Formats: sequence, C-alpha cells, structure tokens
Amino acid sequence: DCSGLVYIAFGQENIQLPRISRNMAKKGRKISLKNAKKGDLVFFKISRRSNKINHVGLVTSIKNGVIYFIHATTSRGVIVSSLSEKYWKKNFVKSTTILKK
Repeated sequence: DCSGLVYIAFGQENIQLPRISRNMAKKGRKISLKNAKKGDLVFFKISRRSNKINHVGLVTSIKNGVIYFIHATTSRGVIVSSLSEKYWKKNFVKSTTILKK
C-alpha cells in the first residue's frame, strides 16, 4: 500500500518513518507546495468514511511547476500521478519534508 512504499523507500536510506500514512504526516517539517522538492511527502484524505489522512505519495519531480509523485493504489498498483490532477488536488492535505537539504 501507499505507506508501505514510502516506508520501504526511506528505510532503504536508513531513515525510519512510522508505518501508517497519518503517523508519517506528523513527522518532518510542514512545507508549502511551492517549496516542495524531490523526496518530500504529499498527504491526502481519500476516504469518505474517515476525516484522517489516509494516503501518502513521494515527490519524484517538479516540471513546469507541476508536482509529480509516486504512490501505490489499490486498483492500479504503483503509479506516478500529478498534483494538477483534479482528484489529487481536491484531496490534498499537506506536504512535509523529511530529508535535510
């Protein structure tokens, strides 16, 4: 799932994060999207049943001001999406930076 993908990616770099996306969202430093960089995290609320953060993606690139992130979906597996897509823009909650740059 989404948090597992991020958990493993950071673990490969010896950076320990919580296993669940809503707990990951409490780590690092909150940043504005205009300051987002490759390696930062983006968080979403995508469930109608819950008002908690329940999805996370890892920023892979920023091209012409558009943020692209990798994440794992139930239906499509691991994919790259864009924050300019209506669905992700609507459900976006916050972004954080974990890496020291």
